[in-house]
Order: sequence, then structure tokens, then C-alpha cells
Amino acid sequence: MSKNPIIAINQSKVANRPESYETMMKVGPKVCITTASHPGFLGFEQLLQTGIHPMAGRYGGGAIDMHETLNPISMFQYTAWKDVKSHEEMHHENFKEIFELCGSCLDMVIEGPWEPYYEVIRSDLPLIMGMTDIPAVLGKSFAEQKPVPKVALSAKRTIAIGDHWVMDGHEGDFEKGAIETLTWMKENVPGMIGWMIMKQFGVSAIGSFQFDPKGMLKATLGANPPEYNTNYGSQVPDKPLIPGQKPTQYLVHMEWESPEHAHMGIAHAMLDYELRQIHNEGVLAHLDKGPYYMLFGPMMEQGQWRKKLVI
Repeated sequence: MSKNPIIAINQSKVANRPESYETMMKVGPKVCITTASHPGFLGFEQLLQTGIHPMAGRYGGGAIDMHETLNPISMFQYTAWKDVKSHEEMHHENFKEIFELCGSCLDMVIEGPWEPYYEVIRSDLPLIMGMTDIPAVLGKSFAEQKPVPKVALSAKRTIAIGDHWVMDGHEGDFEKGAIETLTWMKENVPGMIGWMIMKQFGVSAIGSFQFDPKGMLKATLGANPPEYNTNYGSQVPDKPLIPGQKPTQYLVHMEWESPEHAHMGIAHAMLDYELRQIHNEGVLAHLDKGPYYMLFGPMMEQGQWRKKLVI
């Protein structure tokens, strides 16, 4: 494991209807405030799916803008942590509060939650900022005679998340090829803000609401929290209770200025001859499944955890 923060991504699919958005804005901030009660919590980003990348027609039933037509939509909530134990302790200490809050969302949930843990393999993400921050950042880079930095505007960018399942024994080759691909893209493709590669190493049982049989049946009532207990017991672990999946899952997280930049930018891996060779040999040649890219928009975020990432 690297010294980077670990990231738990709570993944679910929710009904695309007006009431769902009302519930998100009502309950989401309360969940975030509860989560921030633990000292091992470093920050979060909540993302809501806006579409998919058609990948040259392989997924031609999808489009980059599916705000109205995609149902259900995926909701990914990143939470960054000092370590696994910090995340599990937070769930243990605030179990009843989180169950009550999440239970009030059940009428919009179609699938999930499922909360895998990810190790950050490599990151080249800039800090999140607002428009009024940009002059100071640019002025500092000019004064220090450094290259003009990329800018990630708060709530004003598109995030592409690519699901890749890597052949057993090919993890090192895939990581090398993915880093080379993404580095090339950031240097050469207009509109790319930054990127991060994450490797799944397990799943939080309690964060995924995977209770023991007695608790599972009680949880379907949506009230009166069951006892804190999973099929693995009620202890607070220092490693994921549910093992990492095989083939190994990697998520490639890319940030773009807009959905259109993401659409054309990712397409460079198929259309630019030089990048195509890098991507073919370094990424596609090592996959059991994928890639599949979903596009997201930031809904709520508190991105100070990016300061702790080792590039």
C-alpha cells in the first residue's frame, strides 16, 4: 500500500425522478456532517451520473448527456480516509445515525449501496478552487516562473470514471501503461484537467449494509436500526472484511472541462495513432473486462484530501 489516503466509494443506483434530487439535497449534507465526526476522515466528493461515453459506438445506446433519459443513475460518493480502521470506526460509532439517514433514502434506491475500498496508485489531480482563486494561483506560478497549472473548478467540471478489470498477474503492466496513457493525454489533449488511478483491495461490509441474516431482515423495514453486526461479526476491523474482487478492479478517474471535452478527449485513445499504440499495448492488452466509462458531475465536494496525495 502507498502512503496515500485510501478512498471508500459508496456506489448505488437511484431512480431518476424529481423526488430523488430533493431527498439527496436534504439527506446528503447530514450524512456528510455525520461522516466528518471522525478524525481519520479527510474529505469527500459526491458525484451524480450524467451519461456514459459511447466508446465509438460499442455502447451506442448511451450518450454523454443522459440527464433526462438515463434511469436509474449511478451515485458515487468518495470519502477519503487515513486508513481502513478509521472508516470502519466511523460507521461503528455513528451506526444508528447513518442507518436512520440512509433508511430515509430507500424509496429512491434501485441497487446498492456497495462500498469498495481503493488504493490510490498514482494521482495528477489539481486542487479544487473557485473562479476568484484563479488570479492568485496564476500570479504565484508566474512569480515562481513555473508552468501555468491546470485548474479544477468547484462543481464546474466533468468527471469520467473508467471501470477496468485486469488480468491476474498483469497488474504491474497495466499500471505502467495506464500512467503512460494518462500522462500523454494530459500533455496533449485539450480540456483535460487531471487524473487518478485507483486499485480496489476490498469492500466495507458495514458500509455496504451487508448485515447478518437477522439484521438484513430487520433492515428491510426501513426503521429501528438492527444491531451492528455483519456475517463477519461486530468487531471493528483494520482491513476490509469483504475481500477484493478478482479479476482486480481498477478505476481510472479523469477530470475534464466539460462533457464535450471528455467525449472527444477519451476518443483520442482510438483516433490518435501514437496514443492508440500506447493504450492498446499498455491498457487494453491486459484486460479481462472493460473499459466502460461513466460521466459524472460533482454534486457536493470538500476536496482538501487532494493535498495529501503523492503524485
